[in-house]
Amino acid sequence: MLLDKQKIKEIIPYQEPFLFVDGVEEIGENKISGFYQTSPEDYYFKGHFVDFKIMPGVLVVEALAQLSTILLRKKIGAEHKKYHFLAYDVRGCQFLKPIFPGDKIILKAEVLGIYPINSTKIAHVKSQALVEDDLKCEARFSVAIVDKREFEKR
Repeated sequence: MLLDKQKIKEIIPYQEPFLFVDGVEEIGENKISGFYQTSPEDYYFKGHFVDFKIMPGVLVVEALAQLSTILLRKKIGAEHKKYHFLAYDVRGCQFLKPIFPGDKIILKAEVLGIYPINSTKIAHVKSQALVEDDLKCEARFSVAIVDKREFEKR
């Protein structure tokens, strides 16, 4: 494993119970893969479809977004702590099959490009969530990379 949960927490500003990446196994120039291990004890299974326990789709997309921000922060380098990485848009998302308690989700993301818009940069991402080799979710979304000083004004 390239990055364990502790190393991930040093890169992105998340922690339990809202950290949905347990490990990163590969990081390339524009691609990253990692995983998240669900547990029957996870808080969201207790109240989401109580008679048919599945992981909420929005949390699957959140896991993919968290994974992609690890790659984006690595691409930016040491300066990455000066920026917030925020959801900008979801261009498309398909939930093909449910994810159940105990499933290990393989997360994959690819940065398609980073484009400047005024003082912000927008990163376009293509991503997938799989359990074993079974595709569960595909999502295309964008992440806004915003200088933290922009928020100091508010």
